[in-house]
Amino acid sequence: MTTSPAPQKLLARYRHYYPALLILLISLSALFVAWQDLNWRYQQRLQEYFDFETQRLTSDISKRMALHGQTLRSAAGLFAASYEVTREDWRAFVEMLELDRSHPGVQGVGYTVWIPAGQLEQHIADIRRQGFPDYVVNPLEPRSEYSSIIYLEPFSGRNLRAFGYDMYSEPIRRKAMERARDNGELAYTGKLVLIQETKADLQAGMLAYFPVYRNGSIPQTLEQRRSALLGWVYIPYRMNDLLKAILGQDLLALRLEIFDQDDLSAEGLLFDSQASLVPAAFKTDAGAMTRIQRLDLGGHFWTLRYSAMPAFSKTARFEPPWVEVLALVLISFLLFFITWAYINARRNAAIALQLTESLRQSESRFRSLFENSPVAYLAMDRQGNLLDVNPQLCALLDYDIDELIGRKLFEFISPETGQDFRLKLHLLNHYGLLECELSLLTKLGHMLTVILDGRLQGDKARPAVIHCILTNITERKRAEDKLQLAARVFSDAHEGITITDAAGNIIDANPTFCAITGYAREEVIGRNHSILQSGKHDAQFYKDLWQTLQTEGCWQGEIWNRKKSGELYVELLTISAMRNRTGEILNYVGLFSDITQAKLQQQELERLAHHDPLTQLPNRILFNDRFCQALARCKRDSTLLGVVYMDLDGFKQVNDQFGHEAGDTLLIEVAKRIKANLREDDTVCRLGGDEFALLMGGLESKPQCEQALLRVHQAISQPYYIGGQTAKIGVSSGITLCPLDVGTPDCLLSHADQAMYLAKQQGRGSYEFFQPG
Repeated sequence: MTTSPAPQKLLARYRHYYPALLILLISLSALFVAWQDLNWRYQQRLQEYFDFETQRLTSDISKRMALHGQTLRSAAGLFAASYEVTREDWRAFVEMLELDRSHPGVQGVGYTVWIPAGQLEQHIADIRRQGFPDYVVNPLEPRSEYSSIIYLEPFSGRNLRAFGYDMYSEPIRRKAMERARDNGELAYTGKLVLIQETKADLQAGMLAYFPVYRNGSIPQTLEQRRSALLGWVYIPYRMNDLLKAILGQDLLALRLEIFDQDDLSAEGLLFDSQASLVPAAFKTDAGAMTRIQRLDLGGHFWTLRYSAMPAFSKTARFEPPWVEVLALVLISFLLFFITWAYINARRNAAIALQLTESLRQSESRFRSLFENSPVAYLAMDRQGNLLDVNPQLCALLDYDIDELIGRKLFEFISPETGQDFRLKLHLLNHYGLLECELSLLTKLGHMLTVILDGRLQGDKARPAVIHCILTNITERKRAEDKLQLAARVFSDAHEGITITDAAGNIIDANPTFCAITGYAREEVIGRNHSILQSGKHDAQFYKDLWQTLQTEGCWQGEIWNRKKSGELYVELLTISAMRNRTGEILNYVGLFSDITQAKLQQQELERLAHHDPLTQLPNRILFNDRFCQALARCKRDSTLLGVVYMDLDGFKQVNDQFGHEAGDTLLIEVAKRIKANLREDDTVCRLGGDEFALLMGGLESKPQCEQALLRVHQAISQPYYIGGQTAKIGVSSGITLCPLDVGTPDCLLSHADQAMYLAKQQGRGSYEFFQPG
């Protein structure tokens, strides 16, 4: 049997590529093994993630149910702590629990009372007297023991249906109620339908009970517990509402089924997270991850069955190993193509006849690259004549190719850079390289800044040609100029400037900052701005400052700081926050000027506006302000305020005898003596000439005022030594006491003035009290 010549020719044609195909086959086999291993590891991680998520969800449910149990214990504690719990007390207690916020999913919190058969009629009568005339205990059949729901909050909506219901009459509820009563512990029912349910949105239900005993404590024995029982506090649950409130959106990729105890049938199903999406079948897809857990609840338990939905793997924080597989695929094919390329290279090396055609094609490609290059290019001779240019250079200078070929490059270079270019062109033979920065003028009159990078090529057979690449750096130069301008503003500004990081550590400071603070730049770099704090501002001041910076991005105001020498100064400071594109603060820039002298001048002007220039005592403006404050304090403290009007006796004779300069000296000394004999809270004012006014607050009696005034009189009456001579004067005073004398400050001062004139008429050197009426 002979083989067809066509297949033989095909095999012979591709026999050179057998090694490459063999490498590809081996690589794909290794790829398959690696994929199996990576996929197994991925499934393991996915299973671990599934187990972690299910355990977390079970823990969330357990914690929430435990919280509800604590709520019932606290409700039982309300009965233990109170002689009687009224309906209003119960409503206030439940409202304090804030069920919608802290216990979402809970239908309500209620109390069912234990009723022996002999007390049923009395119980019904008591409830009806509370405003429920139609109240009965349901169901109505006679029984030996009863219970009745009398409190359930919120007492509205579905919960109204449960009022008066005897839960002890129903077997499932009774079983849990008896377990709670006998054990003194929390007890849960099995699956049931709440009495609150209607035909709309019917859900499986469950109840939790905790017993309430007489006297509040849990009895020790079973018989004692049964005899001491008052009732039960309880919580009704609608399972769908409860579990949705607990889990929220955490089950988007998991299916959770909760069964009553170990009944994994539809009859035992309490909750199915996919009930609205999955048909009523309780089987998971083959191969899907599942897990069953048991959750113990007060003598009862639930069975939780978790199933992974198809989208579960997408919620994991890790991806399938597609990247690794893709990398292996690429490596496999890379090995294949390397081998393939190597074989091709060896075959192409033998084809010497194709070199000429290849050279021509290469030259064509070079020309195409030259024409289409994104970089401006030119070729010129040693004299600067343009021999060739590409379209990018034409676009850069706004000239056509015909307008550039044959012209000298010097025609487009500015005079400032032309001399440097001529020198480097002259030295080209020595270095063979031409690198310089040029300013070129375009056809439209615009000035561009470019970097020219040239190489000299040529030999004896061909004339030398300089090939140059031009890079446009105009925008970069403009940016550099802006940076230099900013640097000059920083260094030459007459205001102090500091730049800090986000933590307030100084990273730069200008010379004016150094001149004002006395610190050298090297001394503050890296240190926190707090080194300048003066201690005159409290921590709240700086807290408010930083808070303003964080919220508004800027703070401006006056602040006291301390120089390196320890000298305090006040500055007008503006701080601006510098943020990045995401809004995060990176730096703070502070701009300030020293306004210490201006502040001192302002303080001096304020002092002159409110004080007598000779004696430095308060003038009438400041005196009137303190007068109003003293009157308010007198009224608030229920004390006396003494208003004194004083006139010096014999001052005119001293002034005439010794001169006005001596008189001024005498007035200054009088002011000092008055201040020295007054309390710190009292006020003395020079009204003008030799007249003074005093405010003495906090007085308890008229004699106390007289004692204080006598001290002042005695001090003023002592001799004065002026210019080597002795002078002696006296003083006459008039006093009025507030609130014994009622009136405005001007009126009270006028009354004191009248009393002072009366004192002068009676012999001077004395004082008189104003007598109202």
